[in-house]
Amino acid sequence: MKTNRRSFLKSLAAFAASAKLSKLPLALADDKTQSLYKLKSGQTLSFTETGLKIKSVESFTKDYVSIVKITTDDGSTGFGQISTYDADISAIILHRKIAPLTLGADPAKIDDLVDRCIEENYKYPWSFICRALAGLDTAVWDLLAKRQNKSVCELLGGKPRPIPAYASSMRRDITPKDEADRLVKLRDSDGYRAFKIRIGKTCGHDQDQWLGRTEEIVPTVRKSLGDKISLLVDANSCYSPKKAIEVAKILEQNNVCHFEEPCPYWELEWTAQVTAALNVPVAGGEQDNDLAQWRRMLKMNAVDIVQPDICYLGGLTRALRVAQMAAEKNLLCVPHSANLALVTVFTLHMLAVIPNAGSYIEFAIEPWPWQNGIYQPELKVENGLVNFPQGPGWGVSINQNWLASASRQLSQ
Repeated sequence: MKTNRRSFLKSLAAFAASAKLSKLPLALADDKTQSLYKLKSGQTLSFTETGLKIKSVESFTKDYVSIVKITTDDGSTGFGQISTYDADISAIILHRKIAPLTLGADPAKIDDLVDRCIEENYKYPWSFICRALAGLDTAVWDLLAKRQNKSVCELLGGKPRPIPAYASSMRRDITPKDEADRLVKLRDSDGYRAFKIRIGKTCGHDQDQWLGRTEEIVPTVRKSLGDKISLLVDANSCYSPKKAIEVAKILEQNNVCHFEEPCPYWELEWTAQVTAALNVPVAGGEQDNDLAQWRRMLKMNAVDIVQPDICYLGGLTRALRVAQMAAEKNLLCVPHSANLALVTVFTLHMLAVIPNAGSYIEFAIEPWPWQNGIYQPELKVENGLVNFPQGPGWGVSINQNWLASASRQLSQ
């Protein structure tokens, strides 16, 4: 059974690669830049130097979000986003530790900029540096694509298209029946064909959110949604290997197709042990932002499905490197995009480019008010598909009223 599962995953990834092999930029060897824009077809998406210089880096911070705007000396602009949550801290890091390394640089040297920001801050790994760097990186991609009047995915050889979504629940405070009821409504109203629910307890040391919840919610949701719906679960670092393998029996009985972060994510050996023992595909990596750690993870076959988060990892440049590492191991890539700020927009573009993209994009279903009004057009799910923003760059416009209401910082 284990061999069959692995063979299925490899054949699926190989099929995707054969369909879109020329669309993925080559990754880095040992974290040293060769060329992010050299395609497997032999073509090169070369960004010749623009002759421009980054003149200013601005951040606009409100609630959990910080938008970044870069401006070059000819007035060209690009917008990106720092990772959500504690974005005010990350904005300070952006202006103190990232912007000074960026001002005066040609934006076309995105590879060099990203690597320099990591290496020059080697005493400050990893999380807040990478979260801040994501704001710069994604703003540069927006600017570069706009200069060629292309979307970011077109710049990388892809084509904008609607992407199937899985509805991602973030709740553990909800009863199994109530969770099943709201997911059924979304299935019927928006056409979702896949859903993810939470099991266990975040960093739970083998404890459930409340006694018996996991044993009840998985079969309850499966029965309510029906057998034709894909069901994913997320344990958020809850289990020891022994307990994860025990819980997986329930998952197998209910045809779960994605067991996310079963063990504490920093315990790679634990996760690898679980992956080796199970028929259910194991997913992970959302928290990991060190490319060397990613190489270790993949070398030890710790996961079946990789989940880089563009904003946690430091931007699209580094996320593409992780996707390439996974493609070389015939593993699917289903990036983490657990809110409807710009990370989901970025992820749409990434999934339209990489050859090992999974079947779905993660689409958060929680009505958090801080997600609203940041950009236009808003992302919507119809018939189970997320609309792809049209137009150059990321294809969305930042709401000027939102910017005016945010706290502004400027480096120039």
